[in-house]
Amino acid sequence: MTTGHSQEPVIRVRGLGKSYRVFDHPREILAEVLLGRKNGREFKALRDISFDVHRGEVIGLVGPNGAGKSTLLKIIAGTLDATEGEVQLTGSVSAILELGTGFQPDYSGRENVVLGAMCLGLTRTEALEKLDEIIDFSELRGVIDQPFRTYSSGMKARLTFSTAISVSPEIFIVDEALAAGDAYFVNKCLIRMKEICTSGATVFFVSHSTDLVKRLCTRAMLIENGEMVLDGPVLEVCTAYEMKVLDHSSSVLQAVVPGSKDLNLSSATARIETVELLNKEGRAQNAYFQHEMVKVKIGLHLSDLVVNPALWLKITRSDGVNATSWLSHEPEFHDLGSLPSGPVSIDLVMPDLELGDGEYLLTVAIFPEKSSADSAFYLDPLALWEQCLRFTVRRRGRPLNTIYDQQVKIVGVSTGVEND
Repeated sequence: MTTGHSQEPVIRVRGLGKSYRVFDHPREILAEVLLGRKNGREFKALRDISFDVHRGEVIGLVGPNGAGKSTLLKIIAGTLDATEGEVQLTGSVSAILELGTGFQPDYSGRENVVLGAMCLGLTRTEALEKLDEIIDFSELRGVIDQPFRTYSSGMKARLTFSTAISVSPEIFIVDEALAAGDAYFVNKCLIRMKEICTSGATVFFVSHSTDLVKRLCTRAMLIENGEMVLDGPVLEVCTAYEMKVLDHSSSVLQAVVPGSKDLNLSSATARIETVELLNKEGRAQNAYFQHEMVKVKIGLHLSDLVVNPALWLKITRSDGVNATSWLSHEPEFHDLGSLPSGPVSIDLVMPDLELGDGEYLLTVAIFPEKSSADSAFYLDPLALWEQCLRFTVRRRGRPLNTIYDQQVKIVGVSTGVEND
């Protein structure tokens, strides 16, 4: 719990818990209602959550799906009752919990804006005064008098968000609203969010984007399985969450069967038996942060002596785009030398993983020594394993939806002013 503030908190949460009854079959519900027989089981969505939020703090709430983040925000916003504990709020509240919630499908966009603004605490006169401002921000004037049910999900997101941010709340609660809508409108919303965050308002929002949390927040909280795992500085909490996401991604990918054996081509001379990705501690891992060291460990079995073969790696993004490839016979690399018959293990290292965010597939092949210096291509591999491993790369900070991260250094700045 963050302390050090002299003023009273604007959000005070103590011992908060939320439980649900879960039933395996509808007849269990009927038996419980009609016969009073206890059926089903208790599911705790939140367990003993306590914290204070002070005026002007911008809190980012992170955690995996199903952790209880949305449940917590709904209880704070007053749209869901807690099973135990209490929440105390000081100040006016504006909440975006589920885009489109509370808007009437048969009302026009215009009518819903007025209704939504009044639900946020404005009088009808104040809502009408802000009507044009809200419509202009949403950029939906051309369809504003059509029924809300005819809007696309992106249009609903625009109108809901535009209405919610039209007020100047003392406490602003947002649940993943910025994940909806097109890129242009999301950026426009981010600008408005920054204005709210720097206005002195208290902001509490859920996001799966640690980059967004780092950019906007003064504090972060990590929730898992309904429990508060970490509450503290943004960088510390986001780093902990990123590591948990990476570990989960790695365990999921390790559980996936590697590339089909149908794509594992062998010859009478060689076959590839194993391919592993290892982290710097030598532990098998299938998810990495960009710029980490990655070791590729390849297990071969040779039935005869192989003189100076060429090892080939190809990395393909999951959408089929070839990201990069590497060949050991390139002039700048060392030859493998002669490999004896029997089991052979080859270790390769990528000292600085430069791939961008995404999921990738690794292909490994071994080729015989080139018979001609003029040969430009390697044909007829001794062994090839197509797409033998899947792995994930995550970039710390700002996501990078490109194949790789080109490093650039500033080597000088000229202002055009000459010294006398």
